[in-house]
Amino acid sequence: MKKDVHPKYDVCKVTCACGNSFETRSTLEEIKVTVCNACHPFYTGKKGGRVAEAGRLEKFRQKYAGVDYGQRKVSE
Repeated sequence: MKKDVHPKYDVCKVTCACGNSFETRSTLEEIKVTVCNACHPFYTGKKGGRVAEAGRLEKFRQKYAGVDYGQRKVSE
């Protein structure tokens, strides 16, 4: 390896928005993330999400309520 070419690779502290933190190695000193394994629904097994993201689907459904996207209507 050439000297003085590669960045410093050292211990890094990762902090999540939920308050969880852990250490890993990186070229950065500190990393801040919004979702980690302690609060992500896939790892926790809990459905739902953050409050800010909860209304997105409902807002989409209201916006496109009358649009049929060219699909045939199914007769009952």
